[in-house]
Amino acid sequence: MNYILSQVDKKINFLKSVGQKSELRVHYQSKFEFILTYILAYLWNKNLDRIGLNDTEYIVNSILKPSIGTTVSIIRKLDVDNEFFGNKKLKVLNKFIDNYPNFRNEKIGHGFSFDDDIDNYLDFFDSFFEIIESQNINVIFEEVDLVKITKEEIDVYRGISYKPDGSTYLAWTCPKAIGEFNVDDVYIYLKSNCYIRISPFVLIENESEFYSFCSIEEKLTGRTKYNKLLKTLFITADVPEFEKLSISTDGTKRKSANGTVVNLFENNFKKYIDVGITKRITDFLEKNRSSVFATIWGHGGVGKTASIQRVCEILCNQERKLFDYIIFLSAKDRFYNYYQGKINPINDGISSLEDIVSKINKIIFDTPVFELDPIVNYSGKLLIIIDDFETFTKGEKSRIMSFIKKLDINHHKVVLTTRAATLITGEEIQTKELSEEESITFLREAVKNEIPSFNIEQLQKELKSVETRKKVFEITSGRPLFILQLGIFAAQKGTLTDALNIEIKSTKEAINFLYDRIYDYLSNDAKNMFLAVSLLVDENDLTGLLSNLKFIVSKEEKDEEFQSSLNELVKLKIIVLEDKDLFKVYSPEIYKLMKAYYLNKGAEYDGNITNRFNLINSEKNSPTEVALLENADASRLLDTESEVENKYRYILNREKTPYHIKLTALFNFASYLISHKNKIEKAIKLYQDYYQIFRKDSTYVQNFATCYWAGPNKDSKYKAVKIIQDYLSVKPKINQETYLELLGILTTYKAIIVVSERDELKGKLKFGEITKVNYNYLYKEQKERLIEIFKFPGKSLYYKIKDIDLMTLSPSCRNYVLDGLTHFVEIAIRNNRMDIGREVCKKIFDEMPYNYQDPFIFKYNKIESIVNQDKSESIINDKLTITSDLGLKLKAALSTPKDSQ
Repeated sequence: MNYILSQVDKKINFLKSVGQKSELRVHYQSKFEFILTYILAYLWNKNLDRIGLNDTEYIVNSILKPSIGTTVSIIRKLDVDNEFFGNKKLKVLNKFIDNYPNFRNEKIGHGFSFDDDIDNYLDFFDSFFEIIESQNINVIFEEVDLVKITKEEIDVYRGISYKPDGSTYLAWTCPKAIGEFNVDDVYIYLKSNCYIRISPFVLIENESEFYSFCSIEEKLTGRTKYNKLLKTLFITADVPEFEKLSISTDGTKRKSANGTVVNLFENNFKKYIDVGITKRITDFLEKNRSSVFATIWGHGGVGKTASIQRVCEILCNQERKLFDYIIFLSAKDRFYNYYQGKINPINDGISSLEDIVSKINKIIFDTPVFELDPIVNYSGKLLIIIDDFETFTKGEKSRIMSFIKKLDINHHKVVLTTRAATLITGEEIQTKELSEEESITFLREAVKNEIPSFNIEQLQKELKSVETRKKVFEITSGRPLFILQLGIFAAQKGTLTDALNIEIKSTKEAINFLYDRIYDYLSNDAKNMFLAVSLLVDENDLTGLLSNLKFIVSKEEKDEEFQSSLNELVKLKIIVLEDKDLFKVYSPEIYKLMKAYYLNKGAEYDGNITNRFNLINSEKNSPTEVALLENADASRLLDTESEVENKYRYILNREKTPYHIKLTALFNFASYLISHKNKIEKAIKLYQDYYQIFRKDSTYVQNFATCYWAGPNKDSKYKAVKIIQDYLSVKPKINQETYLELLGILTTYKAIIVVSERDELKGKLKFGEITKVNYNYLYKEQKERLIEIFKFPGKSLYYKIKDIDLMTLSPSCRNYVLDGLTHFVEIAIRNNRMDIGREVCKKIFDEMPYNYQDPFIFKYNKIESIVNQDKSESIINDKLTITSDLGLKLKAALSTPKDSQ
């Protein structure tokens, strides 16, 4: 016998000795049914591949939740060599086994059997056990060792050998030259180094815990239920063998339990861990009636291939057949080996439409020819999967898409996987990086799958740290491929904490795998944007302004085109959008790739990108117009006048340039022309060129007038006055201080002009350049102008500020006002309005510090001189006795030392 049956017999013998028949009946039943499972395990591993297609299909479908009768039927079909059934020597044994299902239903299941019938119940089993133990039934019922494999090493397997006495178990070592074994499986050891596998129907956990197969609870995962012997308990375990049950295989394809035929391919996962898209894929395949094909797209390492391969398993394992054929074709020419962190080549991937069509015809029709019609006209249900579609050349992609468009939605479905955002056609199914919480869950499952012996409790403890969880997400970017690699590193390092010191996503191999072909996946516009981004950032600052990017790629008037290209880079995780204004290159490694591509750019590159970049190069992190302005300002020191003008004119003529930037550019360029080049007339022309844009702007009007005022002749000064008068005549909506400034300037300009002309007129008369008649005529005209200036803008200015404390005005406004008032007093004097002149001066003396009063002291003295012509001394003479309050203030002002003012 064997270790397990001996353990069961010990329990049975004890119960017999103490007469506990009620408990004994359960152990008799468990022993009998374990023997059936033991026979099933032996025949399953020996003969499953030897039976016919119909029997295989029956067994594969029946093994899911077998009754005792079904189990007996399965054993019969597997007994190809009549080792148990059909053997005349075992006729009595066959009878017992055949009768047991009815006996069980009658005595245990559907009938009633009480203690008064217990002896008959036990007699049935005793008779069966006597045959099994007394006759040479089969080698598996001889005295055999049961061996559980626990470890695979370089040259040997290690495990535990359980002896047939039911109590002895020893360490076991076997050279690999003897044969191949599966870790965790159980084998029968016969003489002459012969081993017979009895997994997955028999489980041994340790020397006192062993289990017998009950049923497959979930076909998709191979989740299997086992009953514990000797105690009431059951457990479940995932059995990959049951997950992948097939009816038949010919080395190229296999037929699954529900009748679906799928070509053979190797999954790129040990055990699938859901990343959230399998439901969307199956919904498309089962429910979508509007599109023949779907595109699963996402970045490298996020689970596209694994997800569609998992869907193939779902479709093959579900009860209802959806497709007659599922054909998985891969264009991969390399894969990332997450055990080693290296890129390994793949040599047998498809690369053309010919490859696709020939392989499909081979699998369905057994004719590997390049003929489209058999596939297009196929009347069954066909699912075609093309993995890594972006790997095909542009021409092949076009041919493949043309082929797909010929397929019939009633008979065909196609699923593509790709990294390229530009290749999304049909139904779009995006798979993304995992969130931080999802990454942690994935890591736990990955470690359990990849390294079952790893200390999971230690891992759980480390993952309680918020910083550790954050770091896991940070160094893997939530990409399942890198999370798997992190789990491998953790096993090698012994702790997750030590493994986190390795920047997985930033290694050269990882970057190459994720990004080194990414440029080829982009549209032409996106390629140019990819190269342009490298100009706007540097390794110390990976951020840049979207406005600058839009400017240098010439998409300011083509927002849809800009957004389309931008979305390509964002979708491929080349850049991320920080906010509505900023972008950031995803990593320093991608920036290095960008620079490498820029240095080796080809004919598709738009050279204007570099030219436009040079316009904002000095301040590339500023908004585009600000950068353009600062670049133009900086050019004034070194560039030629023509180059400077081109830069300023470019800003002024750009429709996109904000109003305030244009205005600043105008002022800065005008200042350059006046201060650096002494070209006032060119500055005046500049202001004239943009009059229609800025004519309603008070600052422009003020600066334009000032520029004209600095002009070379009297005519330009009249134009300065006219600009301000025209502006004020339309009653613009401006604040009080702006209005006061303009009134002050206008009063000053008009007063200077008329006073200057009055003095000039006197000179002409004196030197005989003009007749007395002409003099009188012109003098009268000037007199009228003096009266007009007194009324406006002079008196208007004064009345506006009469009740305002001048010190409350801004310094700029106050200076313009004081300048205007100084000239207004002069106009008042010439209009013989000494009262107003005194009044203005008195306000200044009352409100302003001494250092502002000198011009008004002069004017006040002038007024006093005129009024008091019979007096011989000036008001500023210290000998004059001044008794009035005004006189005291004047005296104090005049006596203040200059260095104290």
